[in-house]
Parts: sequence; structure tokens; C-alpha cells
Amino acid sequence: MKLLIVPDIHEDLSFLKSILAHEDLDSFDHVVLLGDYFDPQGVECPDAENLRQVAHTLFELKQTLGGRLHMLCGNHDLPYYALRPGCSGHAGRPNLEIGQWIDNTTYERAESINAIWDEAFWLDLKGAVLLDGWLFSHAGIHADCWPKEASDPVAAYDQFTQRWQRAMSYIFVETMDPIFSAGVVRGGDAPYGGPLWLDWDYEFEDALELPQIVGHTRCPKQMQKGRSYCIDRAQSAYAILENGTMRLKELPVTTHQTHDS
Repeated sequence: MKLLIVPDIHEDLSFLKSILAHEDLDSFDHVVLLGDYFDPQGVECPDAENLRQVAHTLFELKQTLGGRLHMLCGNHDLPYYALRPGCSGHAGRPNLEIGQWIDNTTYERAESINAIWDEAFWLDLKGAVLLDGWLFSHAGIHADCWPKEASDPVAAYDQFTQRWQRAMSYIFVETMDPIFSAGVVRGGDAPYGGPLWLDWDYEFEDALELPQIVGHTRCPKQMQKGRSYCIDRAQSAYAILENGTMRLKELPVTTHQTHDS
């Protein structure tokens, strides 16, 4: 297989467009987006129109690529879904426990995103995806969060996916599932973060039977632990996985806007 892997976008639309301009999407079997599509880092007043353009561009990309596009959920994305019932035209009570994660998570921004992303789109965001023997998630999966009783890696992945889907389905009617938790390193109460919050530097271990590729933790250079990689380079690089070999590709600094961490 040949896979295109795009780390955290954080509303840097020029970063995404630069990748799409450099690569022929038809040449890839799958495209994996590692999450954190929203909330530009270090920006106190994010541009509302750019937010809408990001949401719309990703929605159109999903329509174009269909099942070849795998969008993972990030910790900067889920709060906007958690606030969805509080937006215009959506009944119910929002999950404020998740909605308060991010300082600039406002109903105005949630309104803009939820006007473009429907329920089906949100529920298609994945906690992890298994492709060509590699496990992808936003932040990484701790061994204690991975099903231990499964007979093989595929069965373990299926069980993990079932748990993720249930957690998403019940997000508005139950207390927060521990799968969404942040560890103490990231300001939470859990001993380690879930797949949205696991910290690469202090919590991630290459301890699963599968190698992992993640984003979430900004790394000054390509970081590797055992067989696994973190490829978040603050909107300056992406990766191609071909025939089991990962290759990091850096974009020229003039082609996109890089936000401060």
C-alpha cells in the first residue's frame, strides 16, 4: 500500500492545500488525517471565515475520496461535537465536560462547524485506524487502553473500534468515557492519556504488537520510539508510508503559514 499521512492542521488551510498541491491523491491507496483540524495555536482571535473554509474543505475532501479518506478525531475537534446539541437546530444537552477542554471553544465556532459537518460526518471520525499493519491515532494508544484478551491485532482493533463507537454514541447521555481522558501530564486526572491526549514525550511507549504513527505532540524533528513515529512538526511536514517504510516530507517554509506552538 501507499499511504499519505497528514498530521495536525490546526486551521492552517495553506498547509493542507500545499500538501494536496504537492501530491497526486490518485496515487495513494489511502489518505489518513491525524486530527486536530481546528484551533490555531497561539492565535487569540481565530478568523471565523477561515474556520468555515477548513470545515468545508475537509467535508468536500471526504466526499471526493470516500472510503479512501480516514479522518481521526483529535482533542481539538471533539469539543465542537460535544457542544453540537447547544447549536441552532440541534436538540438536547451538550456535553460541557468535554466542551470546556479548550479556552476558545465557543458556541459561535461550534455553530460554524456544525452547520457544515452533519451527525454522520462526526460519527465517521475515528479513534484509530489500522492500515497495512500500522496503527494510526491522533495521540497514540497506551498498552493499558488496548484490548488484551483479543486473539490477534485485528481482533483487538475491532474491539477498540467498538468501544470508540459506543463512547461517541453515548457522549451526550453518559459521563465522559475514559477513552476521552487526558493524563496528568496534559492536565487531566487519568494516569495516562487516551488516544486523543496521550503525550508522546512522557506517556507514549512502543508497547503494542503494532507500530504506531501519531501526531498531537509537537516535535522539533522527526521523533521515533522503537517502531513508532510522531510526525507533528507544527504544519511543516507530512509523511508517506509505502511498502512498510515511512518517509517524512518537509514543505518549503514559504508555502504555508506556520503557527507558534
